[in-house]
Amino acid sequence: MRIFVDSSDPTNWQRFQRAGWIFGATTNPLILKREGRNCNLKTYKELVSAAKAVGLSELQIQATGSSAAELIQSGTEIAALWDLIVVKVPLSKQGLEAAHTLIEEDVRITLTAAYAAHQMIAAIALGADYIAPYYGRLLEADKDADQILQNMLNMQLDNLNSPRILVASIRSIEQLEQLAACGHNTFSLSPEIAEQLALNAMSDKAAEDFEKARLS
Repeated sequence: MRIFVDSSDPTNWQRFQRAGWIFGATTNPLILKREGRNCNLKTYKELVSAAKAVGLSELQIQATGSSAAELIQSGTEIAALWDLIVVKVPLSKQGLEAAHTLIEEDVRITLTAAYAAHQMIAAIALGADYIAPYYGRLLEADKDADQILQNMLNMQLDNLNSPRILVASIRSIEQLEQLAACGHNTFSLSPEIAEQLALNAMSDKAAEDFEKARLS
């Protein structure tokens, strides 16, 4: 099981690292903008320093650019910052071309923003480390998100060295529970969803009762 937090805020990383279950963190330009950070190499260097201090096992940072050449340059610069970085590349024509070149240069890659099961075929053929389907957005687009992810999972099971399916855009702890029960084991969670992981009001009440019994 690998759980990432969707955040560029090291205070979030540290908070969930103390809980003992976080594997790493994922970022993209939207996350950086939402959390008040610039999307540039200076920011990425700061994030790498923070990730080392927190003790993350992986940090995923998205390459940027409108052409394959720009994505390759960005991805190469990001990958050079730390050996535990995974470079995220969008599943577009330019992104796939860039991913092919970066993988040949031994850069670890997540193909992100997946919306169709057939994109898993390209991810397997390219040798990507991860593919990130957007579960919540698929549901909101009235797509059969569960079947799409199940098809991806079937392809993964039938092919050696397949990428991990990094399920993103999860909207509730109930969705996470359902996906894990279906066999998925790699997730990227917002801080709000991550905060709910493993917690339950009845468990809290039981803990209170245990303490009351000890003190009585």
